[in-house]
Amino acid sequence: MPAPVRTAVVTMEEPGDKAISVGAAAVGGILGVYFFHELSTGVILAALFAYGSTLTNSFGSATKTAGSAAAKVYGKTLELNEQYDVLPKTKSALDTVTTAAANLDANYGITSSIDEKLKLSAAVDKATAKVDEVKSSLTSKVEDLKAKASTVD
Repeated sequence: MPAPVRTAVVTMEEPGDKAISVGAAAVGGILGVYFFHELSTGVILAALFAYGSTLTNSFGSATKTAGSAAAKVYGKTLELNEQYDVLPKTKSALDTVTTAAANLDANYGITSSIDEKLKLSAAVDKATAKVDEVKSSLTSKVEDLKAKASTVD
């Protein structure tokens, strides 16, 4: 008869109210940036979730749960990084991959052949020229308005 399998149950202590609010803000910010692709929306949702974690209604309960989970994940991440030195190893691996990709590109001209076929550089140059043109036009108009405003005074 095989020996029973033992599993370790890891219990994490519940994070405090401040950690829950910070976690809820982090979740709100990430959701805002992910779904709306704007930092300002992320900031608004972060503030909303942080405030929501202080409420006692169903929205408050949901944000407290999300904040608590985020705080626990953050704590566990710190614990794992401390135990296994994950960040330096990840950075080293990413540096190696980046160097290998740069070497492949230098040896085989991958980006230049893609650029040749898709004409991306020309499109970027054209767009940059158009942006510069609009920018100079706006700058001259603003300067004209400033000049007119100063002569009126």
